[in-house]
Amino acid sequence: MKDVVILGRPIQLQERSKAQMKGVTIGDSLTYKFYDGEFHGMPLLFAEPKGKVAAPRSLSATASNLTSLFKLPIVFLLPACPAYERQRLIDKDVYFVVSDKYVHLPMLLANERIRKTKQAKALSPVAQYLLLYHLQIESIEGHAARDIEDKMPYSYSSITLGVTCLEDLGLCQKVSDGSKRKVIHFGSTGKELWELAQPFLVNPVEERIFCDELLTEEHFTTCGINALAHYTWLNPDPEKIIMMTVKQLRDFRASGVIVRPNQYDGNIIIEAWKYPPVTSIGTEVEWVDRLSLAISLREDADPRVEGEVERLINEIEWKD
Repeated sequence: MKDVVILGRPIQLQERSKAQMKGVTIGDSLTYKFYDGEFHGMPLLFAEPKGKVAAPRSLSATASNLTSLFKLPIVFLLPACPAYERQRLIDKDVYFVVSDKYVHLPMLLANERIRKTKQAKALSPVAQYLLLYHLQIESIEGHAARDIEDKMPYSYSSITLGVTCLEDLGLCQKVSDGSKRKVIHFGSTGKELWELAQPFLVNPVEERIFCDELLTEEHFTTCGINALAHYTWLNPDPEKIIMMTVKQLRDFRASGVIVRPNQYDGNIIIEAWKYPPVTSIGTEVEWVDRLSLAISLREDADPRVEGEVERLINEIEWKD
């Protein structure tokens, strides 16, 4: 065991055995000692030079190779590092810790800043996406953030922060799986978890506009009343109602793809959503997922809509 201090906090490291370092080159195995560690729920692989510290270019290449092999961020434990060398390492995006004096871990520093703020009072877009994916598409129970990275339209760091948000709100816990990893555990399942999340859900619709035409062949997912009509007995509206992400709307506005955007009327209604369609990665869907749709319509005053939204939820096949 070994301790290292990051941002004033002692972190306990566990040295890796030779068997755990299968695939590492002989040169790297002779040059470094390797340790597993975790900071704010993020697993890291630490590499400590046994002798002279290699040049920044060499450290960058080593980090790239080890990250590809182990799918973990690589952090070098350096005994000393002058300012000009630190800058060269930063320029090459090499993560390092120099005793308890200097640290270059941008993903952890961002996490640390967030953790110093007040705990979440509502779900972030990423956290809500994770929850709705878990309830409708595929269970993420017992998975670590790294396990579900390929299933989500978000980066590993964003997923980690999303899980932290869920934990802050009491919707899940990060627990040890017995192999130094933290995995997601939900204390409730199915509709019980959905009901527990009600006070924290946020309307996914950031903005709603009308237009006459879209000058693009891109596929868009149907949302709003027309999606509800697809799932229930409600009649659809005559306008085409589609969703796109907030970024897509911003880009389309700038490029002139949207013909006569306005706040009042048009052949197409565009809803700009805070997160993309909740679905299996790489899949194009015709209709927004049921739970996101229900959230987006829960402030609709029409009693018919309220009744059909209730029917929508009652017919869901919970995936967890």
